[in-house]
Amino acid sequence: MNKRIITNELSSLKVSELKDICRNNEISGYSSLKKSEVINLIATSLEEDHLKNIFKEYGIIPEEVISDKEIKKTIETGRELDERTYLNYLLQSLTKDELKEICRSFNIKGYSRFKKGELIEYILDSLAEEEYRRLLYDKEIEIISEGIRIAIDKIQGKDRESIKSIKIVNKDKHDVEIVFSGMNWEIVSFLSIREQNINNPMRDCDCRIGGNMGFCSHFWVGFIFSLKQGFFNRADWTLTRLPENFEELIQTIKIDETGAPASETSEENFSIVDKSTEDFQLAAYNGKAITVYEGIIDAIEKKEQEFQGVITVYYLLDLKDVKLGLRVKKKSEFREEDLIDLDLLNVRLSERLFEDNNLKRGNKLKFNGRLDRDDFLKMYIIKNIRKITVLNE
Repeated sequence: MNKRIITNELSSLKVSELKDICRNNEISGYSSLKKSEVINLIATSLEEDHLKNIFKEYGIIPEEVISDKEIKKTIETGRELDERTYLNYLLQSLTKDELKEICRSFNIKGYSRFKKGELIEYILDSLAEEEYRRLLYDKEIEIISEGIRIAIDKIQGKDRESIKSIKIVNKDKHDVEIVFSGMNWEIVSFLSIREQNINNPMRDCDCRIGGNMGFCSHFWVGFIFSLKQGFFNRADWTLTRLPENFEELIQTIKIDETGAPASETSEENFSIVDKSTEDFQLAAYNGKAITVYEGIIDAIEKKEQEFQGVITVYYLLDLKDVKLGLRVKKKSEFREEDLIDLDLLNVRLSERLFEDNNLKRGNKLKFNGRLDRDDFLKMYIIKNIRKITVLNE
């Protein structure tokens, strides 16, 4: 039973109970001590077998002790990076409160004055090599799984950030640049995974976690994209452990090329979609100029939105029986087989455009616009519509 487990179990007792233990076991010098100091005094004064009897007396069931050998076996990936550096990357994903909880769990004192970056360094300075491994055992999969979960939410269009664009900026080097957009911000993430650097890939991100080499959700979107592109094999990935159900989680995620490069050296543009979601077809058109060739108004809602003190009035339409496709510059480029059919499409119109066309339920419309994931309304929606043709006036 290591000291961390002993102190955790003793912490569940009242101060009066801890002092009773001291009196009953002839431990002196406890009367003026704080609770944490009394716990430390007991932990260092009594043998393990004696402590087990005390735990039994007070009805405490110590947590299961996993041997260092078992921990090593569990966390082993063949990772070449040293554990301290890897933990520094991993802990970037945690909040300051979560880092403080680690301090309490490992009985680390004097941490309250530190900022987050300093706190991570303080934790790593305070832990022994054996405790590095236990921390990885306790936290690694939890942290990695949460990052992957948020990444999949972004791909599915459920997160507060949407994927604005994906580009392979250098195919030979597997350089991938992904732009994410939020309500009023953008984040650019870069990732390059190839044979020469797979042990610690080149990466950068505008977010706080990724900017410190952490495994942010933006990194995991790039990771999934690169894996689906065949830039590396999962069997060769040793930097992190992955959830046991990782393959199942990404099984329905697909890559679509949205624009062929003009030459071998130019950038290639892609979209990433999860075909298990209801609106995966729209995800492939996110951020693109599109044409709605026909769609019937099924519902109309007048809405107001306030931003920086300015109130904007607009109309939100539900269209049914929709046919749409990417906007073409020439009629000769139009192909019927490139269109998709949708049961429902959300459209945003300005107050003026709606009223000028005297629109009503049942109108069949044709128009050009831009499809975006609206982070305020949490839906895909056609915006930037300048002109509407009513087909059944």
